[in-house]
Amino acid sequence: MSRQSSLFSFFTKSPPATSSRKSGASSSTSPTEADLPPSSGRKSDSPPKESAKHGGKTPRAATPSVVCEFTPGDVVWAKMPGHPWWPSLVYNHPKDDTHLRGRGKSLHVHVQFFDEPPSRGWVGAKYVKSYTGSTAAEARKGGAFFSTRTEIARAMKMADEAMTSDKEKRLSLAVCAEPSDSEEEMEVEESSVSDEPNPEQKNGRPLRQAKSNGKAKKRRIMVEPDSDEGSDDEFKPDAKDCASSDEDSSGVEAKVSSAESETEEDSPVKVPVKRKRGSASKPPVKNLQSLLPDTPKRTVNVSAEAKLKLSSFSAPEAFESQSNTGGAASVSVWDHEKLEWLQDGRRKDAKRKKQDDADYDPGSLYVPDDFLNKCTPGMRKWWQLKSQHFDTVIFYKVGKFYELYHMDAVIGVNELGLMFMKGTWAHSGFPEIAFGRFSDVLVQKGYKVARVEQTETPEMMEARCKSMSHPTKFDKVVRREICRIITKGTQTYSVLDGSPSESHSKYLLCLKEKINNSSGQQRIYGVCFVDTSVGKFYVGQFHDDRHCSRFRTLVAHYPPVQILFEKCNPSLDTKKVLKSCLSSSIQEGLSPHSQFWDASKTLKVLAEEGYFVKDSKEDQKNGDTLPPVLKAMISDSDSLGLTAGEKHELALSALGGCVFYLKKCLIDQELLSMANFNEYVPVDVESTQTSASFFAKTSQRMVLDGVTLTNLELLQNGTNGSTEGTLLEKLDTCFTPFGKRLLKQWLCAPLCNPFSINDRLNAVEDLIAIPGKVSEVGELLKRLPDLERLLSKIHSIGSPLKSQNHPDSRAVMYEETTYSKKKIADFLSALEGFKVMREVIMIMEDAFDDFKSNILKQVVGLKDQNPKGRFPDLSVELKRWDTSFDHEKARKTGVITPKAGFDPDYDEALRDIKTEEQNLSGYLEKQRKRLGCKSIAYWGTAKNRYQMEIPESVTERNLPEAYELKSTKKGFKRYWTKAIENMFGDLVNAEERRDAALKDCMRRLFYNFDKNYKEWQTAVECIAVLDVLICLAQYSRGGDGPVCRPDVLLPDGTAPFLELRGSRHPCITKTFFGDDFIPNDIVIGCEDEEVEDSSAHCVLVTGPNMGGKSTLLRQVRFVMFDFKASQKQRWLH
Repeated sequence: MSRQSSLFSFFTKSPPATSSRKSGASSSTSPTEADLPPSSGRKSDSPPKESAKHGGKTPRAATPSVVCEFTPGDVVWAKMPGHPWWPSLVYNHPKDDTHLRGRGKSLHVHVQFFDEPPSRGWVGAKYVKSYTGSTAAEARKGGAFFSTRTEIARAMKMADEAMTSDKEKRLSLAVCAEPSDSEEEMEVEESSVSDEPNPEQKNGRPLRQAKSNGKAKKRRIMVEPDSDEGSDDEFKPDAKDCASSDEDSSGVEAKVSSAESETEEDSPVKVPVKRKRGSASKPPVKNLQSLLPDTPKRTVNVSAEAKLKLSSFSAPEAFESQSNTGGAASVSVWDHEKLEWLQDGRRKDAKRKKQDDADYDPGSLYVPDDFLNKCTPGMRKWWQLKSQHFDTVIFYKVGKFYELYHMDAVIGVNELGLMFMKGTWAHSGFPEIAFGRFSDVLVQKGYKVARVEQTETPEMMEARCKSMSHPTKFDKVVRREICRIITKGTQTYSVLDGSPSESHSKYLLCLKEKINNSSGQQRIYGVCFVDTSVGKFYVGQFHDDRHCSRFRTLVAHYPPVQILFEKCNPSLDTKKVLKSCLSSSIQEGLSPHSQFWDASKTLKVLAEEGYFVKDSKEDQKNGDTLPPVLKAMISDSDSLGLTAGEKHELALSALGGCVFYLKKCLIDQELLSMANFNEYVPVDVESTQTSASFFAKTSQRMVLDGVTLTNLELLQNGTNGSTEGTLLEKLDTCFTPFGKRLLKQWLCAPLCNPFSINDRLNAVEDLIAIPGKVSEVGELLKRLPDLERLLSKIHSIGSPLKSQNHPDSRAVMYEETTYSKKKIADFLSALEGFKVMREVIMIMEDAFDDFKSNILKQVVGLKDQNPKGRFPDLSVELKRWDTSFDHEKARKTGVITPKAGFDPDYDEALRDIKTEEQNLSGYLEKQRKRLGCKSIAYWGTAKNRYQMEIPESVTERNLPEAYELKSTKKGFKRYWTKAIENMFGDLVNAEERRDAALKDCMRRLFYNFDKNYKEWQTAVECIAVLDVLICLAQYSRGGDGPVCRPDVLLPDGTAPFLELRGSRHPCITKTFFGDDFIPNDIVIGCEDEEVEDSSAHCVLVTGPNMGGKSTLLRQVRFVMFDFKASQKQRWLH
């Protein structure tokens, strides 16, 4: 079997430790003595087989005895040290006829890794976990076993197929019987063989030696990015880019070996980036054993019991996840664990308040000044940032890597599988390109992540120090700033963060409560919640009862993943709701006034920051900068707009707490400047608000509170909280992410207006009547990206407010080209999506006149062509953007060069450059005639351009006094004149304006696109409604039984009634015993020919436990929701 035919050729090998690194470990110092710790090899993403070839065994800290509960035929997750988790099958060793080897901490399990062709190996029992399927939470994004590798996805598919079979059939899949290299090496280790280099052949092949002419070959360094895009780009950081003033100040240098020829003939070997600091010379690599200098040599005179006792001294028990030698093997207690002021119980916040103080701030830390003065400049800055964000994991940029120090490094190793680097202080890290993957894992687990970037280069730092009169050693370090803090409720999915794995909204909720009477029976809530991925805000204030019914309904309809509240403000009843209904949400208290602002301070900050200032001269003249929803909440008596209305003080205060938190996370500018605000009104309150969305204006909706949603299991079941068995799962066949979000809103607030209900049913019938067109439209909708979130991304990139003073605008990014390509790819994806929308409208245009439904005519009718149409005509705008720049060139290069006529600033600069060049050419021609020499020409580059090079024979004549000698050359002299100097100055000015326009071209292009945000957003809303209507039509056409359209009768003096014939539970097609669900008739409040006294308005359902009472109740409610799952329906509204 050839090497390149295996999936392991797609992965990188773990870099071996070298003798230079080992020697460097002995000189590693504590954080107070060195700015940057010496780096060790990075963790590999290669599959288990590569590790098996090198033995797959590394020293580990002492752990309790391990017991294996897996038997042959079990499907498991298996992990070799330094490699990703891999779906595997437990089975007996082909020769030993057992699946277990060793005992205690040395217990190993024999598995076959799912692959084509399969491979096998011995895996430590500690790294074997149960496999529950590819749809399990731990296998999805944010889970412990999640991976973006297509190879692992293919392996999971094979594992899922194996799960459907019994153990006997699974064991037939175990076909790999060839001995692996790891088995032979393990046999050598267990025997009495010496550790001397073995030059003999292995498996009939000689060991490959990584040497040439006595010198170790350098490997090609490859880094796998988060996405497939750019994954083939070679990562070659040079010494100049990686060097920083921190390294200069600490005397530590960063070096990366350059790429040379591959050591293997079959395919290039990819190893993760390994930064080698220090100038210690490396001896030649002679054999395989020399690649593992930190591995203790085994001798026959040391018993297993002695080894077990000695292993307890190798590493602290707190870091058992450290699965490689990585430099932590000789550390028993990290340096940060020895700091008394950092111990639990002795910590103080930034204001020096102790932990038992009621006002203690867990988000800050007091760091003594004498400790900071002993730190190097870079580490001092880290501690200063950590003291302000103690509850945050800091990704600290050093060169091209994000580093994690001290307690953050421990989290990185335990949660992300990173490796500790050598030294007495905890230290780990990863390349810049992997930020999105690692940050998302931590955020999904509930951590806060701060991204700290270098905001100046070493050259800029040197220039700054020269301008200072007395720079200190702490000034001689490149500036670093926090550019982003990411939490679970503030994810915006920028180009650095990666793409979202889920389509549903994740809300950040901010609330403020006020007890309305002394008895505590009435209360008022002010709320503000936002979906940061689309930039949509909801602000409102409402009265509530003692059961917090409306508040429960709010959190059920818009489930928050993170909740903010004012400390000591929520009542005991509200706290019970937060604990019972939102126990999985992150909850954080903010300090009154300083963090949770009152209404006046909120309005003042909104006015001072200029979030809503537009380019429109009319808006600037009238001063109408606040969105209409917020403007309606201001008191009419205050001309300055700094006083809240009588019924909106709590709402604006909740908005203030939200704005403070967004400001802290550094996303306030990009989100608030969208001005996408809606007023939240409880569903049981008659609404008079003007929503930003036309399709959200429909009033009279059914009230489904939180208790009802929970009991009906409408959105999630009560067993494990998933959508399995729910009505949402049954109905949701939407093609687009924004369609899925809208369907969930419709289910939470069903219509109860008979006219709106009938109009929606007409739309379903209209779509059922044109199955061909619906199928064609469905295929087009599948191609649409999440345009709602892309519009928010484009706004963020194009925001002039963010580009002026945001730290990200100053950040030095080493993968800037990759990020630019992603930005352009997102923009072009949005353009293609709107083109697809235009095709959908053209397909539905032919059937427009036959539609009976008004809502369907609104979503597919062009606004300019049909009086009822709401879909904007995008053809002109799309054509404009098609001709604005070369799309393919921009996609490949990451640079946008606008075409003539698109960017006025760029066009003006080009015209001025052309004019000055023509003037200079005309001036040269005049001088040729004046001196009578046609060979005179311009010479020079950069700032020395346009010097007239004149032969010496001509210069011997009388030259004009205006000629100024600049330089000479044998046989020639070069001159300048004042006229040339002036024209050249104008040319340089025009070139600078051209370069500035080109540099800012992408931002301005996105900004111009975002000017028509309302048009783009309206198009998205129309297609979302169409997607949900098609979803309902597909369910009606392909249900599990006969369906019908209900007759909804208007009140005419008759008492309300309900008549259902042949109704079924839409989510249950089979009974517990596998039989078909039996339809039933339900008659309430009207006469039934077969049943006497059937006109009762109340029906009492009785029966034994598990007899189907709850199922019947849910069935009636679900049938009322979708109005179809029966043979006949008739009811009076």
